[in-house]
Amino acid sequence: MTRTRRIGCIVPAPNVRAEEDFIALAPPGVAVHFNRMDVDLATPLADVLDAMIAAAPRLARSLAGAEVEVIAFACTSASFHRGAGSDRAIQDAMEQASGVPAVATSTAVIEALRAVGAARIAVATPYVDWVVAAERAFLAAAGFDVRHIAGLGLAMPRDIHAIGPDEVARWTRECDRPDADALFVSCTDYAAVPSIARLERELGKPVVTSNQATYWACARRLGVASRPGYGRLLAKGARAA
Repeated sequence: MTRTRRIGCIVPAPNVRAEEDFIALAPPGVAVHFNRMDVDLATPLADVLDAMIAAAPRLARSLAGAEVEVIAFACTSASFHRGAGSDRAIQDAMEQASGVPAVATSTAVIEALRAVGAARIAVATPYVDWVVAAERAFLAAAGFDVRHIAGLGLAMPRDIHAIGPDEVARWTRECDRPDADALFVSCTDYAAVPSIARLERELGKPVVTSNQATYWACARRLGVASRPGYGRLLAKGARAA
């Protein structure tokens, strides 16, 4: 009997997109198990992000009970807002608490952009200005030439995940730049995954999204594949080198 491979995923409590995307991307034989981070949306956004970081080790330890083989911290902004290296600090804390390999979304995005050969990137986000600025700095510190990055000024999850795939695709096209090697669509609660293949055909370049990259990084660590039809990154194969 072929054993089921298991991925653990920690998501912010209000996030409704990550679960849909991970389940869509995982092929038969790969199961995804979720844990949710409580958030107090009445507090400043930076405090919300810090609270999720603080909760990650405990939630990772809980997911380890499901015999998962890798655990994702699936929040892009929380995994970069403290600056370069903060993503790896989150991973380290999760691994120490759970005994299971971990990956943060921002780490996965860096790996994914490198995998598709991107050096100059354009970034589309739904974020508020200070988060956009923090993301630009994080990506620049990772060695990317950020040709353009823009946000929609949204802080509340319900406003972000209410945006449908067609509007996400429109904003992504608007944020593209001719001299960008690839487009990154940032946010795990943003409906970007359904439009990846269409955008790549239209724009003629790789499109990396937060959830696509996070799944790919998990699958790569397990040496398993994904469903076809979700862009060049996953078409390259998720198997570890």
